[in-house]
Amino acid sequence: MLFNYKRHAKRNSYKYGYKRDKDDIIGIVIHYTGGTKDTAKNECDYFATGNTRSAGAHIFVDYEGKAGKSVNLNEVAWSVGDSANGHGVYYNTLNNSNTVSIELCAIAGRKISDAQKEKLISVIKYVKKHCPNVKYIVRHYDITTKCCPEYYVTHKDAWQQLQKELLQYIN
Repeated sequence: MLFNYKRHAKRNSYKYGYKRDKDDIIGIVIHYTGGTKDTAKNECDYFATGNTRSAGAHIFVDYEGKAGKSVNLNEVAWSVGDSANGHGVYYNTLNNSNTVSIELCAIAGRKISDAQKEKLISVIKYVKKHCPNVKYIVRHYDITTKCCPEYYVTHKDAWQQLQKELLQYIN
């Protein structure tokens, strides 16, 4: 089973009432939750019941290798439009409307676990199957220069290696 949890996010987490064509999705954006002990389940629960901000993500993948789906792929999650931090190299190319956002849980200060990477690869394959025009996998940092996911911004070589591994599943 790909998704261990499915709990649809509250309306303020995505562009409510708007459905996009999955053929228009060209990128996957990797984020991190900033926590050290959070799980895909508690993130899905939070965005379904407690979220008060205009923020969300499509999918959460936790350190134990479990995934939760929060926003449908044909919906626009409020996840990458933060330009207050600046403009990254993909700022004019990738945005909320043409990307799927994946949040990595419990990786503050560290790289992803093997179980998390395995589940992330499965999620990327799923996204590519349903959004055939995906051709980018980038960090949130690459769009807005926000330090997200922090470990993979401060350890550029680790990001380049992970990105190289992930890109093989969409090419």
